[in-house]
Amino acid sequence: MSDDINSLFIDTPENVMLEAEIAGFGSRCMAAVIDYFILFVLMIAFSIFFSRAAINSPLSGDVLVAIFVLLQFLLVTFYHLFFEFVWNGQTPGKRRLGIRVVQANGMPLNTGGALIRNLVRLFDFLPLFYGIGLVALFVTKRTQRLGDLAARTIVIRERKQLTLQTVQEDYTVVYWYLSRYDPLPPYIDISALTGDDRRKVVDFLQRRAELDRNRDQIARMLAEQIAARMQLDRSAIRLTLRAELFLEQVAHAFELADRDRAAPR
Repeated sequence: MSDDINSLFIDTPENVMLEAEIAGFGSRCMAAVIDYFILFVLMIAFSIFFSRAAINSPLSGDVLVAIFVLLQFLLVTFYHLFFEFVWNGQTPGKRRLGIRVVQANGMPLNTGGALIRNLVRLFDFLPLFYGIGLVALFVTKRTQRLGDLAARTIVIRERKQLTLQTVQEDYTVVYWYLSRYDPLPPYIDISALTGDDRRKVVDFLQRRAELDRNRDQIARMLAEQIAARMQLDRSAIRLTLRAELFLEQVAHAFELADRDRAAPR
């Protein structure tokens, strides 16, 4: 991971470097405003519901007040935790602003990180409404509040939502060694491969011009992984000499499968 203060660099298992923009002070504050507005509305609605339910309650007034305060506290405490767990690092406010919590190494937010960053949120509120939290967001290099520092998490900007058109464009491959009209060899059977396998192959083929000296090594490693998934004998298709051609054949096989599914029956 780089020390660049505006970006998070993620080194994938395929040795392809991905970059994500770190969310700034303004977007994080706006997301917080949205979340706390929603939380305020929920608290008001809960107060009305609780007051109506408490009218006929046999409990004393002090007990009812204690229960009310406890339930409101739980609502405030678990609002963010619940959504970040269910929505993989996003709350309604973060989703609206297109930002997401991830681990400092770029991996998705895990349960431990979500728990820590949201429990420490109580200290971010001190001494007044989000006083320490706002100061921490402003002075830290990567716009992290105390909860982020404790949990080793970072809030990043998410890529634009995919549509059918962008997904199709995203899978476009420029073939260097393969003609689209060449028949595929019989050992190219993608039935055992997944969408993640396709994504790895296409990512490499789209980025290989940027890899230069490491390209051959990465191509061989990836081709061996894909061949193993297809239960192929590496020597039988000479991956050490034709790794990129093999990957192009796999990508083309997926394209042909897409074409067959889209063809009218």
